[in-house]
Amino acid sequence: MESKVDSVNHDLKTLSKDAKELAHEAKELALHKSGEMSKKYVEFLDTALTKAKEMPSVAAKKTKEVAVTTDDFVNQNPWRAVTISAGLGLVLGFLFSRK
Repeated sequence: MESKVDSVNHDLKTLSKDAKELAHEAKELALHKSGEMSKKYVEFLDTALTKAKEMPSVAAKKTKEVAVTTDDFVNQNPWRAVTISAGLGLVLGFLFSRK
């Protein structure tokens, strides 16, 4: 389960990095094309960059919370978890086998 959390965390960091690079490139292109940008647009891009930097930590925190909650549920209700998993497997198997 930890590897999945690490994988999601890595994917989110990559997404954040790409978003920051794209926003930076858009900012540079807009500055080059127009010469001067309005103050609001620059502030908007800075805000977007700030939020993109915060995204991986927030997503990792939420992912860990979900993993802990799931682990607690399975430990407290093992047979219910097995039943839910089996039922979900049957439903998904039925849906995917229909062509």
